Amino acid sequence: MADGEDDLEALRAAALLDPDGQDYWQVVSDFHRRADQSAFEAACVTARSEDLRERVVGLNVLGQLGYGAGRPFLEETLPIAVAACADWRPGVVQSAVAALHHLADPRGLAAVLGQTEHHDEDVRQAVAFTLPSVAGDPACPEAVTALIRLSEDRSDFVRDWATFGLGLESAGDNELIRHALLERVADPDPDTAGEAFLGLARRRDRRMLAALIAALEGDDPAHILIEAAFELAAPELLPALRLLKQQETPDEDGETWMLDDAITACSTVVVERADPDPDARFTPNELRPARPQP
Repeated sequence: MADGEDDLEALRAAALLDPDGQDYWQVVSDFHRRADQSAFEAACVTARSEDLRERVVGLNVLGQLGYGAGRPFLEETLPIAVAACADWRPGVVQSAVAALHHLADPRGLAAVLGQTEHHDEDVRQAVAFTLPSVAGDPACPEAVTALIRLSEDRSDFVRDWATFGLGLESAGDNELIRHALLERVADPDPDTAGEAFLGLARRRDRRMLAALIAALEGDDPAHILIEAAFELAAPELLPALRLLKQQETPDEDGETWMLDDAITACSTVVVERADPDPDARFTPNELRPARPQP
């Protein structure tokens, strides 16, 4: 059997595996590390298949195929992922939008924006996850408007990722963004609230200071709240941070150094940033690398 036929059979066999299982993703990951024509053609065939499972596995491969070699098939892959966003099946749309995230090309923005109001929660989550990577640099207003809308979604998971995207400094800094983040500080989902605190702290917006103090004084405050305290660098946070320092245990991993850094930052006089210009657009910055991908 020729190499191309072997690759196609491998992907078709993977399509029959549990998509949440290790074996499935091992096959996909193995293809990601390749940058040859045979792997690309096999992924294209499955990504265009009428079979749901085959189309999904093909898109999952195409999104990161050849990432270690500079994505040699980007130009050919982009229209395939864009076209798949119009599929009637949510699973295909979700995979297509996620592929556009990995391709990170602003030419995919329109296709992603078109799914902002999708009825399926997983698709909307994929949109929130993907928008920051296709929004351009600086981020375009349409992408930020969509993130604001998704930050009000009925799904905790969608709100969390949309708020994360808004919190990135690459999203910009104006009163619309700050207001959207302030709305999420009291979110019932703690992950979403944490991202809102951090996004505001990066912008040195003290309107959430009292709420952040209360959150730090709560039971087992999340690591992201300590990160927000570090970014805000407000002396008023010191009592809550020092109390956490007294309560920490030697076995805590990761939070100790951040807590020490937060205390140091809040002990240092910081010049506040100017109030945002309501008409200001967007300022570029790198994505927060620590955020795990879904």
